[in-house]
Amino acid sequence: MDNKTTVHLLPIFRRAAGALLALAALAMPPAPAAAARADNQQPTMVDADALHYDDLKQTSVFTGNVVLTRGSLVLRADRLELHEDPDGYQYGVATASKGKLVFVRQRREGTDEYIEGVGERAEFDGRNDLIHFITRAQVKKLVCEQTVDEVRGQRITYNQRTETYTANGGPGAATPNQRVRTVIQPKEGQDGGAAAAPAQPCPAPPAKGGQ
Repeated sequence: MDNKTTVHLLPIFRRAAGALLALAALAMPPAPAAAARADNQQPTMVDADALHYDDLKQTSVFTGNVVLTRGSLVLRADRLELHEDPDGYQYGVATASKGKLVFVRQRREGTDEYIEGVGERAEFDGRNDLIHFITRAQVKKLVCEQTVDEVRGQRITYNQRTETYTANGGPGAATPNQRVRTVIQPKEGQDGGAAAAPAQPCPAPPAKGGQ
């Protein structure tokens, strides 16, 4: 018997889930509405093995194989706690079991680009519009499923209001020297030759056989 809990559109995490959409602006030049705007119009769903909801404290705790989806946005964690303060601002903390990482992925609207972020812990601050990836933090941009930009550190913080992010090194950095590391792949046309050709759509994935 499958005892997995599925929850649709709980008000407690609507704004926290919206804060996750800011991840799509990470590692990108500042641009208006860099997150996938279409995702804002999609229902939010959380799958988990268990849910504890406290109406008095305005807190929801999801545990066990937690998967939050909203349009192209996907969050995977072992535990997700969401709560609301008296002013109506939401906060979230996603954590992973030992040896695992919290995973967030979202498609940039109108492109074949995705942003992925991981960390042992992810925190969402609705009042200040901040997202923190903590310990073994890594954020990368993918085009046609190929990594083109990547940043690693102990802590990566994205500020949704100013469209900026900071990364700090330390003992928990996802680098061998415990420092921040950024890798930016060269773009086509930057070798002194002809300018890059216009971006082409990613090739369609191979068709799967019938079931």
